[in-house]
Order: sequence, then C-alpha cells, then structure tokens
Amino acid sequence: MPEIHVPWGDGEMAVAISDDWTLLPPAEPNLRPAAADWRQRLAAALNQPVAGDSLAERLRRVGKGRISIIVEDMTRHSPLEEILSVVLREVRHAGVLEEQMEIVFACGMHPPMTEDEANGKLGEAIGNIRWRHNPWDDIGRYAHLGRVGKVNVLIDRGVVDSDLRILIASVSPHLQAGFGGGYKMYFPGCGEISSIRHLHRAGIRRRGQNQLVGLDPERNPMRRVIDRAGALVDAAHGETFSVQYLLDADDLPVSIAAGDPVSTHRMLTKTCGNACGVIQESPADIVVTNAHPRDHDLWQCFKAIPNTCWAAREGGVVICLARCPAGLNEMKTMSWPLSAAWTRRVVRLLGPHTICSIMDRLVKQLAGDSQWFIRLATQILQRNHLMMVSPTLVEQGVEFPGIAMFATVDEALAAAGKVLGGGVQRVAVYPAGGASYPIIRG
Repeated sequence: MPEIHVPWGDGEMAVAISDDWTLLPPAEPNLRPAAADWRQRLAAALNQPVAGDSLAERLRRVGKGRISIIVEDMTRHSPLEEILSVVLREVRHAGVLEEQMEIVFACGMHPPMTEDEANGKLGEAIGNIRWRHNPWDDIGRYAHLGRVGKVNVLIDRGVVDSDLRILIASVSPHLQAGFGGGYKMYFPGCGEISSIRHLHRAGIRRRGQNQLVGLDPERNPMRRVIDRAGALVDAAHGETFSVQYLLDADDLPVSIAAGDPVSTHRMLTKTCGNACGVIQESPADIVVTNAHPRDHDLWQCFKAIPNTCWAAREGGVVICLARCPAGLNEMKTMSWPLSAAWTRRVVRLLGPHTICSIMDRLVKQLAGDSQWFIRLATQILQRNHLMMVSPTLVEQGVEFPGIAMFATVDEALAAAGKVLGGGVQRVAVYPAGGASYPIIRG
C-alpha cells in the first residue's frame, strides 16, 4: 500500500492510499537547508542592504528618537529570539537605550498571546525592552493615514510615530496577499479592526474564483493595497528598515535580505515562488493537504485549503490535515443543521454570491472579515468537496458548515472514495500545504 509520511508535531503522520489508486509524487517545497552560519549572514545583511541605507546609518540618524521593532506572533515559526539577538546587538552597539525601544507583535486580529507565550517567543535577548500587541479593537490608538482605493488605512499610532521602525518578518505563500511579509506587518499586522476587514475584501470576486496565492505582488490586488498603505506609514513619519527571510523545513532562515521593505520583499518572493510553488502536471482527484507549518489553530489550518485546492480538479476532494494544538483559539463556529454533503448541494444550487447576500441580510452584524471568509469558503465549496482530519477537533466535538470532520486520514480517504463514486483515483499529497501551493502545468 503506497504511503507518504507528512510532518505532524514532533513526529509524522502516514498517509496510505489504496493499492488500486495512483499516488502522485509528493508535492513538497524545494527548500534547501539553512547554512550553519545563517546568523553571521543575517549580521552581514544588516549593513549590506538590498536597497536603501544600512541599519547602522539609520541608527545614526535616529539618535535619541523612538524605535519600534515589529515582529510576528505565535502563528509563525521563525526563530525570533535568535534573530532578535543579532539585530539588537547592532542596535545596542549604536548606543540606543532600551527605554527608546518597544517591540510590537503584528497580530492583526489574531488572539493576543499570553505573557508566557510572548516571553517564550522573544527570549532573553530583549532584556528589559517593553513589548505589546496590536491593539486592534481600540480605535483611539490608531492614526488615520488616508485611503487606498476604498480602504481606510488606520495604523497603530505608536508604530507610526516612531522615528525608526525595524520590521522583522518571514516571507511565505499567503492565500490572499500572494506572499506574506513586507509591509503586511503594518497592514493588517498593526491595523485597526474595521480597516483590516475592508482590506480582506480586496481580490475576492463576487462571482468566480482566481488563485491569489503565489500571485506576483504587482498583480495581486491585496498586496497592492498593503504596499501603498506601507508607503503612507513612511510618508507620515520616520522610516522603515526591514529584515526578511525565507524559512527552511526546520524553520531556520535559508535566504535573508535586509533594507527597503518593498525591494527585500520582491527579492524574496521570487525565491519563495521558486521554492514553494510546486509544479503539478494536471489536477488530481483527491488532494491531501497538511496544514504544516501553519497548523497552530483552526483559523491557521484553514489556510492550507485555499493554498492548495487548485491542485484538485473541479468536483474533486480536498482533505486538510489539521493538527490544531491550540484548538479553536477563540475562533467562533456556528451550529449548522445540514451535513457537509447537503451544504455543498445548497451552495452549488444557489451560488456563493446568493449565499453571501442572504447571510448579509440575516446577520446584520456580520463582520467584514467574516463576509470575506464566507465568500471564499463558499466559492471553494462550490468547486470541491471539503474534508478535515483533526483528532483534536473531533475529540472536542467541533463541527464546521460544509466540511466533513474525521479523526483519521484513513476514514477521510475512504469517505473521499465513496464521494467520487469508486474507480481509480489520482491522489496528490502536499506535506506542507500551509507553506506551498500548486503550479498546474496543464
């Protein structure tokens, strides 16, 4: 019986398929291991920027001014403590005092981390530097910087008022922005809730679908808004120096760039696209996508589905492996009377646009981000049968409209075979579906 082993926490999960099915080659990212001297390479990059002035030159200009260091939260797996130790060594060498600095977790609307989580993420490298989260629900703490198209840009006032902002972020595939990183750390990372909700609508069509993950930044609607919003931040006050990198399979920086946020981001998106865009000759009948390394909670695990659903043919099955050690992590689900199969029938009968219009009328307080998610989810559900394998969520009794839940991958594969009516099925497995996407050659 052919099988593939995929990452699952500190171990692996076996994905075994029937002998009479066809298992396609594993759709794994082509990431080389990070060099042993990656810390030295990071230190060198700080003063050999891709574009713009070096960190040392910017620190000389800032003098006794304020510095904000913008970092990722628990949903990203960067070795932040080690990266910060390298960056802060340069900052302290320039004579900057700890009271001049603060660290801001660019959580966007993610749940705030506990003190233990934050301290574990930051480590001892920060010393006595204060840290905080994006205060997304307190509008009085935001500066209105203008509009980009229909989107009002409201960014954390403390970040905007800083004389120097040091942005530290990984670049990886993103279901809507094409690639994460860059000015996305400001918007939505340090954005106000209503402006984030409007941003989430960028690029989601009222009818039809298009693959946004892996899309070139100049052509991606959400990324265009993000980059223009970042330019508004720098035009308002101060300047930004970015430290960006691509992580290998062990979550260590393999490609590192520093300097101007857009230039470094563009360089790394090309590297990321070459490494994480997986060529597949033609769509499969069944796609098994593992949410690793974005498998912290249900919201993050969901992202593996729009990342990789394009690898399945229309009418095919997408099975998401969702470890979810943090469970729902404050995400709200809703009771739903229909089975996954009947939910999909209703979506296909009425269409995603009609479903979303009905939801808007019935639930007046429906948040903008929820509208975006419902539109995206119904479009994918119209195209594919959706299943999820999550022992944690099954044990907790979690259900989600339109998605059949299973405790084991064997149960899900058996159900997929029944849905597709038997016969020989072509199965594609994405071991790191949270950080890869298909490029269908056909």
